[in-house]
Amino acid sequence: MEESGSSAKLVIGGLLALLLLVLTPVIIFLGANDEPPVDPNGQCVIQGEPAGDSDKPQESIPEQYREAVEAAAKTAGLPVGIIAAQIQQESNWNPKAQSPVGAAGIAQFMPGTWATWGNGKDVLDPFAGIDAQGRYMKHLSDFVADLATNENQKLKLTLAAYNAGPGNVQKYGGIPPFAETEEYVEKIMKNAQLEFSSTCEAPGGFDFGDLRAGEWAHPLPASRLTSGFGPRPCPLSSCAGQPYLMYHEGIDLAGSEPFFYAPTDMKITYVSVGSPDKLYGFYGNYLFAQMTEAPYLVFEFHEAMDHSLLVKTGDVVTKGTPLGKPGATGNSSGIHVHFQINDPKTSVFDRPAVNNGKTIDPLPILRQQKVNI
Repeated sequence: MEESGSSAKLVIGGLLALLLLVLTPVIIFLGANDEPPVDPNGQCVIQGEPAGDSDKPQESIPEQYREAVEAAAKTAGLPVGIIAAQIQQESNWNPKAQSPVGAAGIAQFMPGTWATWGNGKDVLDPFAGIDAQGRYMKHLSDFVADLATNENQKLKLTLAAYNAGPGNVQKYGGIPPFAETEEYVEKIMKNAQLEFSSTCEAPGGFDFGDLRAGEWAHPLPASRLTSGFGPRPCPLSSCAGQPYLMYHEGIDLAGSEPFFYAPTDMKITYVSVGSPDKLYGFYGNYLFAQMTEAPYLVFEFHEAMDHSLLVKTGDVVTKGTPLGKPGATGNSSGIHVHFQINDPKTSVFDRPAVNNGKTIDPLPILRQQKVNI
């Protein structure tokens, strides 16, 4: 009987071992799906670091409003990030928000507009406000559609109509030349990308053409952003007679890397000649370049160290090519490199010239390219 019992134990043991071999991969496979799914409307994160404004807490859409925001975006035919960034800008998700000019609620409707779009509900009801926002944005989007040539422009014009009124958009045939409206549009577009898109991609693409994400090199690896794009305090002891210094047309990067690099394949269209160059006092040692492929963005690099530029006018360089060393020449308050992106319609410089084209905030583009700044 002992021998028979031992045989039975061996058989049972073998069956258990076989069952374990079969079940273990299944358990592991099932366990692999236990990780929470990526929130498509979460923060833009690169190498584990949030890409939004580091001076304030990073938040996604508050869970209690997520379903309402998604429904409003569907009604409007707009990206969820646009609706979310709008609400964050308008009220910071405060359903009781009141403005000095009379706007109220989570979407900050003026009384007259709410009378038309509020469906008779309380303006301080956040769900009524978000629903009205979706319907109103749909109305504005349809109103400006004929003025837009691509999705990016339609988004911007819709936001401009929300801020300045559809009549002003129609009057000017585009974004009205009001500083408040221009800043509002750019801020919403930027926040929709950086704070409400886990892919880091710009909503509606870019108005100068498509860029394939994740294909650029870092212009100055392991650097820190020391000055951003747009309005800024005077960077020097005095800006008297130099008001242009109060608006930064690029970004400044500083770090320990000895060289700055070509972010993508590009042709060098002008390299400065040092202190005899008429722009040396402004840009220090600088170079201009243009992408060799669409969308043909124009780049500028300023303030390089004396005698450090490694390229010459006419060179065609590939992504990641070292261009020179960061410096403190020209209008500079410390060692860094100034990196600027200009509209592709900007003249391709073949001589010293102050840029007279449209400049573009580099950060949204770099974020989409998975460049961690």
